[in-house]
Amino acid sequence: MEQRIKLAILSDHNEAGLSYRTLAEKYGISRIYVHRLVMSKGKKRKAPEVITRVIQEEMVLPDDPVLLKEQLRQALLKIELQDFMLDISSKELGMDLRKKHGTRRSK
Repeated sequence: MEQRIKLAILSDHNEAGLSYRTLAEKYGISRIYVHRLVMSKGKKRKAPEVITRVIQEEMVLPDDPVLLKEQLRQALLKIELQDFMLDISSKELGMDLRKKHGTRRSK
């Protein structure tokens, strides 16, 4: 296979985030060949933009204790409201909607 096609495949995978299956269909080659090509050249995937932005931006917390107390109160009210919503939904549907810890994935 030509070197420029290999570079195009690697570029599409690393920069556009295309899957092996999509690349195989686009270039008319097998998915396994695409996988081997990407793995042999070293997989250098770009971090998703959202995660990068969150890491770069530093979360600034306010210094005002009154503001912090108000934010904490709102967060606790939100959690309590969500619990009530789950309780009501569980009663109406007749099943528990909360996730049980330690459960295994179904096959």
